[in-house]
Amino acid sequence: MKIRKTRQEERGIYIYRFADGSKIELKPGENGVTKVDIKKLHALDDSEVYNNNKNLRPEKTEEEKDEIEKFEQKFKSSFKEEYGYEPNKDIVKGAVEDAFPRNYNLSLDFDDDGEIEPDKRLIASIADKESNELFEWSDHMEEVLSLLTEKQRLVIKMMFVDGYKQSEIADYMSISSAAVKKHLDKAKRTIKNNF
Repeated sequence: MKIRKTRQEERGIYIYRFADGSKIELKPGENGVTKVDIKKLHALDDSEVYNNNKNLRPEKTEEEKDEIEKFEQKFKSSFKEEYGYEPNKDIVKGAVEDAFPRNYNLSLDFDDDGEIEPDKRLIASIADKESNELFEWSDHMEEVLSLLTEKQRLVIKMMFVDGYKQSEIADYMSISSAAVKKHLDKAKRTIKNNF
């Protein structure tokens, strides 16, 4: 999901970036590409960025705000009962975001309820689904996975080790498919930055 516009000084060309890291640059005057074509491509991106950012934090109704307030109070009391201390505001915020996911705008990157296969290159040595051997993480992978939240680890395990689709994970965790994608994206970033 694209959430930032291309910088003005980079708008003379258009770059398609692919998941494998490769890219194609479109330049005016080459292969029949004109300045108007480049402007149209950037305009389409700008529109997607606008819609994604607009829908990133939609206004909540008074009923939703009341429901969130009740959820926060219940979460704080159950957290304190379980751990013996008050949760900090980041823990509460994360719990609220998980329970009440944002209404993301559908973009070219939308996952279509798990039908689009996620990029599995970031997870090293994933066992073949047909294999009867038990899968074991390497020591380094264990260290990297320890940096993830419990929900992120569960999503990674279910998707890459157990072979579940995103929509199946969402049903299992009782969250939206967009929330699963959020956990997956954050986990992949953490793994990529620390692997």
